[in-house]
Amino acid sequence: MEQLDLSDLFTTRAEANDFLARINTISEMLFKTDFNLEKVLIEQLGINKGDRFLTILRENNINVSSTQAIKIFFHTLSEKILAMPVIALTVAFEPQAQTLKAVSEWFVINMKQQMLFDITVDRKIVGGAAVTYNGKFFDFSIRQTFERIMQNYLTRHTQAHAAVAQIAKTTTQQANQNDIHKTG
Repeated sequence: MEQLDLSDLFTTRAEANDFLARINTISEMLFKTDFNLEKVLIEQLGINKGDRFLTILRENNINVSSTQAIKIFFHTLSEKILAMPVIALTVAFEPQAQTLKAVSEWFVINMKQQMLFDITVDRKIVGGAAVTYNGKFFDFSIRQTFERIMQNYLTRHTQAHAAVAQIAKTTTQQANQNDIHKTG
């Protein structure tokens, strides 16, 4: 169980915690006399995730009829999940599961490990993302660029408005002087 990609089962820290709770529930049921692993996996994880988990068991050569082997695997799996690195992502929108899965797979392929995401939505960042990993903060948002563009626009708009106001004032003054000269 060297490198284990569980991104089909979870991608966020919250999902991983939920998965661990479900695995613990299954683990508590293991030694019941009427225990049926496939049935319990589907009940706890759903059909797709239950099937994926059975595949993971087979890929790791776990004898699905050995409750002791399953229990040991669950314990080892739980330790691996708890040790997964977490990346805090602040984004401007709620990411879709498909997006998180694609990013998670990128880490598995390129960094050789699955990362868990701790997602925060902050519409103020406008777009992009702010990332915190290993105590380091990286701002890849477009908030500052957007604010700079808006400030430039407002400055130009204010200057243009002031210029138009000045022209109107000058024109009014000239018209008033012309009226004075005509009546005088």
